[in-house]
Amino acid sequence: MKSINIPIKSVSAPAKQDKLHWIALDDRDEWSSFSEAFQHSAPDVWQSQLAIEGMHCAACGVQVERALCNTKGVLSAKVNAASGRASVVWSAQVTKPSTWMQAVSDAGYRALPAADALQHQSQQKNQRIMLWRLLVAGFCMMQVMMYAYPTYISRPGDMTLDVTHLMHWAAWILTLPVMLFSCGPFFQNAWRDIQLRQISMDMPVAIGILVTFLVSSAATFDPKGWWGSEVYFDSLTMFVFFLLCGRWLEVRLRNKTANALDALMRKLPESTERQADDGSFTRVAVRRLVIGDVVRVFAGESFPADGVLLSGETQADEALLTGESTPLAKKTGDHVIAGSHNLSAPVTVKITQVGKATRYAQIVALMEKVSTDKPRLALLADRIAKPFLLGVLIAAALAAAYWWHDSPSHALMVAVAVLIVTCPCALSLATPAAMLASAGALARGGVLVRNLQALESLSEIDTILFDKTGTLTQDNIQIGHISTRNDISSDEALQLAQSMALHSIHPVSRAFTAHLPDPKSLPKLKEVQELAGQGIQALWGEQQCKFTLLTAQVGWQVLI
Repeated sequence: MKSINIPIKSVSAPAKQDKLHWIALDDRDEWSSFSEAFQHSAPDVWQSQLAIEGMHCAACGVQVERALCNTKGVLSAKVNAASGRASVVWSAQVTKPSTWMQAVSDAGYRALPAADALQHQSQQKNQRIMLWRLLVAGFCMMQVMMYAYPTYISRPGDMTLDVTHLMHWAAWILTLPVMLFSCGPFFQNAWRDIQLRQISMDMPVAIGILVTFLVSSAATFDPKGWWGSEVYFDSLTMFVFFLLCGRWLEVRLRNKTANALDALMRKLPESTERQADDGSFTRVAVRRLVIGDVVRVFAGESFPADGVLLSGETQADEALLTGESTPLAKKTGDHVIAGSHNLSAPVTVKITQVGKATRYAQIVALMEKVSTDKPRLALLADRIAKPFLLGVLIAAALAAAYWWHDSPSHALMVAVAVLIVTCPCALSLATPAAMLASAGALARGGVLVRNLQALESLSEIDTILFDKTGTLTQDNIQIGHISTRNDISSDEALQLAQSMALHSIHPVSRAFTAHLPDPKSLPKLKEVQELAGQGIQALWGEQQCKFTLLTAQVGWQVLI
């Protein structure tokens, strides 16, 4: 039997998984989860929010923008390298998400919908690998420095040549794991740039590391050769370690800021109970809700969409959306908004707005816009990033040529010094990273930044006017003062209140349980019952305790 050999092109598992995921996103119902209709003169135009992996500088963001804008059907694209986010405006009549996501992949990066499950899995995996690279580089750096230290302090004649060569060989062996494992991202990204005829921050870094290693290796193999006897393994490993430290801190900062947005986007429940035609309730995905549906929301759950209360009375926490920390009473006929929390009792709600039309979705859209917007200084850095890096490479080549006649090894080290000094890339990364860190810190404090350019303008502001009561208060209630009868101490009263507060999810109850001691040390209560709008009551020993909110005064009290 004659055999036939058929060449098969291999595809890596992650790339194949990404491609299948992108094809699934071509379904209109799927892309609507990370896209919204965009107001444009052409029909069926959408704006999508993406998370881009693999970017380390402004030049990377420029490459991704170019790859997206060169894709047929993509009308515009904005990429923020500091946040790792992108905003793409595209026509559904011309292209599909899988097409322009593949274009990003062809440019050497990875695109996933913002807040996608795969994106979070990949984020955690990349962090673990980066931490291992950092640990390997740190361990090898310390060992290499240990072998290099005697050459720093020794005087001429203190060490024989064979001992010096032995230390050089030991340092060379310890540098190999750094080159083969820790430096992997730098070399991979530089090779990608060469293949795509582009340039990014990793190009000068990889050239500097590789040249230093080759010159030091030549000096180790042949100390009397053309390249001399000087080795730089200690400087190389230390540089890689500190560079990976910077990358690690950068990733942590980026993820921390992005997670503030993702936490906001995950405030809606994944499912809710919808009323069927026969009056029964079945649990369905929130995205399947339509205007006119009737849903049942239990105490402790979030409202899945904007609506009107059909039955029941409760209290709603709308602090996330309005900034008002005091729960609001809701009765039949009152409006409730998506993302707010039902605190007191089960209620039924008739849906009036769903999806992108809700007030919650509008706030999320503003936050997504912030993650891709670029302030004036960042736009300036983007424009000069590529010319700047090209200038660095030319300057390094000219420096090497100038010093070559003196000593080839010295000339190459001068060129490496020129390349290395550009590695922090503060021009293209530090400014947007600092602004995003500020926006993330403000978001965690309850302040949503709509425009990063406003942070630059803050230095010129000398007066601020606040027009809403409660704007400058904390976003939660705190215990300020405890008053008790003569026969009970403040500590006993507080423990009694904390014991009852454990049975409630009310914001005031949370104030009592925020700094809770060991629950086993609290008083034992029986027949604990929470009454909507009246508080909690329970039996303590033979006495009845009532935990109630006073309407005439500000505060809570325990009645015995």
